[in-house]
Amino acid sequence: MSLSVIVLAYNEERNLPDCLESLKGLDCEILVVDSGSTDRTPEIARAHGARLIEVPHATGWGEKRQLAQKEATGEWILHLDSDERLTPELQEEIKAVLQTATGHEIFQIARLNHLFGEQIAHCGWYPDYVRRLYRKDFTSFNDAYVHEHVIIPEGGQVRALKHPLLHYTYATVEHCLVKQKNYALAFAEEKLKKGRRVTLWSIPFRGLFSFIRVLIIRQGFKDGRWGLWNAISTATYTVNKYLALYARQNHKALRSCEAAGSSEKGH
Repeated sequence: MSLSVIVLAYNEERNLPDCLESLKGLDCEILVVDSGSTDRTPEIARAHGARLIEVPHATGWGEKRQLAQKEATGEWILHLDSDERLTPELQEEIKAVLQTATGHEIFQIARLNHLFGEQIAHCGWYPDYVRRLYRKDFTSFNDAYVHEHVIIPEGGQVRALKHPLLHYTYATVEHCLVKQKNYALAFAEEKLKKGRRVTLWSIPFRGLFSFIRVLIIRQGFKDGRWGLWNAISTATYTVNKYLALYARQNHKALRSCEAAGSSEKGH
């Protein structure tokens, strides 16, 4: 069965080479979806034999995946982000399941997430299943701007693969802060369009609950200092995204996702 791998990228010259290298040995078409990178991302994609699909910078992540899927020629679609890697074991498992698949399966893959190079086994970060592999003519991602997901048609069977996908979500503090800022602004824009509103007094409690959920309920304390760091970071992000929504719903200035450089893709 033919396979197309879709990789989302924007200024990913640091991550993209390792991502594409991890596809070696997998007989597949590679499509790199680029949103106007200003670094070597397009050059790296072409050097690895990938087909470059250029989309407008402000296009949502769900729509990016949909556009790339229309361009793909494979019978099956596998989606990756630039900061993700296939392991040899996962690659072999993918080959095996495609030999016996009926076409009504949607395969989900556990992500083994890393924070600043450290493996995070708790905090809700593992197994962190993501639905990424399916037959092209059976389904697709929805068109959500952020936090997009695969649509499960009637009769669809969600099956989990055994081997994890490696995910290097934040390499540096700066990287983390940029991604969180962009996601917070995108969250505010998307929720506002859907009529979602938030009260100012509820925002601190949302942040507090996020902290407790990551550190205690999801056992982030077992990951030591980086589990605590992650709990604090998640609480901060939660507060910021709802502050952005509150400001936007009250007609205060909020830069659009495009102007803010809604660029980074990851966990």
